[in-house]
Amino acid sequence: MLRLCSYALLGLMLNTGAMAQSRELSDLWFAGTGQSSKRTTPYPEGTPRAEPKGVDLGNPFGVEIQGSKIWITSVDDHCIYEGTVDGGKLARIAGNGLIGYSGDGGRALEATFNWPHEVRADSNGNLFVADTRNHVIRKIDGASGTVTTLAGDGTEGFAGDGRKGRDVKFRQPHSVVLDGQGGLLVADTVNHRLRRIDLVTGVVRTISGTGQRKLPTDGADAANSPLFGPRSLAVDSRSIWIALREGNSVWRIGRQSNTIHHVAGTGAKGYGGDSGPPLQATFNGPKGLVLDSDGRLLIVDTENQAVRRIDLEAQTVETVLGQASKLHPIILKRPHGIAFSAAKGFFVADSENHRVLLAK
Repeated sequence: MLRLCSYALLGLMLNTGAMAQSRELSDLWFAGTGQSSKRTTPYPEGTPRAEPKGVDLGNPFGVEIQGSKIWITSVDDHCIYEGTVDGGKLARIAGNGLIGYSGDGGRALEATFNWPHEVRADSNGNLFVADTRNHVIRKIDGASGTVTTLAGDGTEGFAGDGRKGRDVKFRQPHSVVLDGQGGLLVADTVNHRLRRIDLVTGVVRTISGTGQRKLPTDGADAANSPLFGPRSLAVDSRSIWIALREGNSVWRIGRQSNTIHHVAGTGAKGYGGDSGPPLQATFNGPKGLVLDSDGRLLIVDTENQAVRRIDLEAQTVETVLGQASKLHPIILKRPHGIAFSAAKGFFVADSENHRVLLAK
C-alpha cells in the first residue's frame, strides 16, 4: 500500500512539473509552429505570411530587432522573415525556400541562400546577411528589396584583405554587426578572424585574429591576437564583444585602445559558475550575444541548452532561460540567435525546437 501511494505521489509530482513547464512555455512562445520548414519547391508568391505562431520556422538561427521590427533567419528553408515585436504578421522577405546561391541583382524573395545565420538592419531598413555556407556577406536594399553580394566569391578560403567584392574569401562567416562607424564587422568563424567591410569603399580588412586555433591573451593588442572560433558579435560605444565558440569564452575589444580583454569563461567546456565571477564560469559552444538596456550581457550557451546573463558591474553570472534557470526553467534545444527589445525583453531562437521565445 505504501509503495502504491509513493508511486501515485511521484506521478502527481511529474504531472505537476509538466503542467508548469507547459504554462511557462505557452507564456514565452513568440513565433514558429514547432515544425520544420524544409522545401522541395519554391514558396508561392506572398507566402508564408501569418501570425507568428502560424509560420513554420525550421531551425531559426538569427534574430534582429530595429525599433518595432523583428527579422528572423530560418536555415531549414534558407529564408529571412520580417514581423513586429508586438506580434504582427510574420512574412517571408528573402529566399524562395530552396538552398542555393542565386538572385544577385534581383528580388530577394526570388533569391536563394545557403544557411543564412544572422541578419542585421540599419536605420534605413537595409539588411546585411551572413550567408554562411555560401561564404559571402549579402545586402538586401531596404527600398527596392534587391539583393547583392557585398563581399565573397561563393567559395570558402581566406583572401582579400585590402580588396573588395569577389576578390575576398570567407570561411563560414556566422555573425555580422554594424559598427556605427561606417563598417560591417564579420565573424569569419572558421578562419578564426574578425574582419571589417567598409560600407563606403567595400574594402575588407582583418582587425583581429591570426588564424590560430587558440585563445587570446588578456590585454594584448587585438590586431595580433588569435581568436578561437569567433561566432557572435555585439557592439556598444566602447567595445566590440565576441563570443568564441570553440574557445568557450567571451572577450571584448576596446574600440579606442584596440586591446582585447577576457570577459567570461575559462575556455574549458562545462556548465558551471552561476552566481559566481564570470571568469570562473564555464560555457559550452556559446553562440548568440547581445547587450540589454541595463548593460548586461546575454549569452546563448548553445550546447548547454541555456541563455545566461552576465552582470558586468556585479561580476556575476546567472542562467535566465533553460532547465537550470530559476526565472524560466524550460527545455531548450540548441538555441542560437538572440536580440533585445527595451519594450519587450529578449527574443531567443530555440533552433531545433523550431520556435522563437520571448522572455524578460
